[in-house]
Amino acid sequence: MVRLWFLLTIAVAAAAKGQATPSVPPSAQIYRDIARLGALGLIDTLLVGSKPYSEREITRLLGEAQTNLSRNPAAAEWATRIIQTDLARYGAHVNRPFDAASVEATMLDSPFSAAPSDQNGTIDAAINPLAANRSGRPLADGNTLALASIHSATIGPWIAASISPRLSLLDARGGNSSALFALQSGEINALIAGLSIEAGRTYAAFGPSPTGGLLLSPGGPPLDMVRISNDRPWRVPLFSRVFGPVYGALLVADLGTRTIHPHSKLAAYHLAMLPHPQFELGVEVIDAMGGRGGQAASFGDRVLDAIPVIDALRTGSDFQFSNKMAGVDFHWRMPRWSGFELYLEAGFDDVDSRRWRSVFLEDGGYLAGISVSCLFSCGAFAIRAEYHQTGIRYYTQLDYPIAVRGQLLGDPLGPRGNGAYLTVDDDRGKGGRLSLQGAFEIRSGNTYGSQATGPTSAGFHFVQIARRPGEKRWRGMASWTASELTRVAPSLSVGLERTSNFNFVDGANRTNAIAQLGLIVWP
Repeated sequence: MVRLWFLLTIAVAAAAKGQATPSVPPSAQIYRDIARLGALGLIDTLLVGSKPYSEREITRLLGEAQTNLSRNPAAAEWATRIIQTDLARYGAHVNRPFDAASVEATMLDSPFSAAPSDQNGTIDAAINPLAANRSGRPLADGNTLALASIHSATIGPWIAASISPRLSLLDARGGNSSALFALQSGEINALIAGLSIEAGRTYAAFGPSPTGGLLLSPGGPPLDMVRISNDRPWRVPLFSRVFGPVYGALLVADLGTRTIHPHSKLAAYHLAMLPHPQFELGVEVIDAMGGRGGQAASFGDRVLDAIPVIDALRTGSDFQFSNKMAGVDFHWRMPRWSGFELYLEAGFDDVDSRRWRSVFLEDGGYLAGISVSCLFSCGAFAIRAEYHQTGIRYYTQLDYPIAVRGQLLGDPLGPRGNGAYLTVDDDRGKGGRLSLQGAFEIRSGNTYGSQATGPTSAGFHFVQIARRPGEKRWRGMASWTASELTRVAPSLSVGLERTSNFNFVDGANRTNAIAQLGLIVWP
């Protein structure tokens, strides 16, 4: 499928307009820079609910912030430096031998554990918070040495391509060593009259949080996909009079062979709207289905299944050929309140109009956050607090669990989790960037089944099967990266975690640790 779309994007390039540019991974620092510029009131057309952005869109947003610098004099010094530095890196794409090269050495003393499963379903994915939010990069419980590079090129005005190979040397505890050379990401992008068509292995993230996402997380692994999106926000006649500029993304991804039905597909879409420069609304859906040995369904039923409102009201029949999650998100900025932000994402594993209480309280998950970016050194110092909660059967299913290559696509909490997070970011320019994070997480050890009292899942409800102690984790992380003004930037990260009832075993307490030393070279 991906090869076909590679050929298609090249075939239609003759009709394209504009300048295609590569996309930037959602984990890149540039997204936090842009989000903070928006929080300080310097960007009026920022939509954060779907990522990644192209270099072209990043340049546009930075240019808008530069034009509006006079709005917030207190932030002008920090914003001017950040905008100039980021424009120098992303403002005009130049074909070079490489965009960046990095080496990273990691020591991890933290065992991986299987994501919880029960009668509602299983999932082939591991839980290890110290090793999470790495965009799918492999890490051993032991020592890991990784070498990576990023290469990209524009081919005429309409085609852009990128590739990121990675070599990982893994030395796990117990004497198991291995070398893994893999394509971390690689895509081709055609820009056709403002419509971006991408094919290859690339990233997808939904939700307003810079670090998390209930359905598709910025820290999740890249997907083998085809994606269609508008490269920058559009103003749609009539619709935009009420809802403002809109940004939409639709993708179909192959979940690979490590699934119950090999090569099952994940269809996903996100629509973000900006009815006011300070207020964003979004809707999102992910739907796993198909694959070898998977349940058959007509194309029309698959389309209806991917529209939650229609599916929720169809109480006379119930689709059983997929695993769908649907959500909404919003983001509110208030620049005059010291760069205040409030955001929320709510995602539901199953929407059924016959059992709203269960939908919201048991099948639902939530991510809420607040941030302030202008308390002390305006722009350079920010504080962020978040709360995460995942539902009873999040990501699990008997036929279509939502994971790829043994990794969760959504929140690293996994199913049945609660987490509270506090992050302090300090950007002192030549002194580099320092980030401190504290976290407290609880994962329920209870297992559940489900029952229905009638056909088409009528009277559906959860039944607790077994009670086990909850796993609790207290964690502290500190990360430092050298100034972005230098072309050779070292980085250092250390973390400690205290875990009680590890893997839901009463009294199984342990202390986990991680240390990372990295170096990135920019041309």
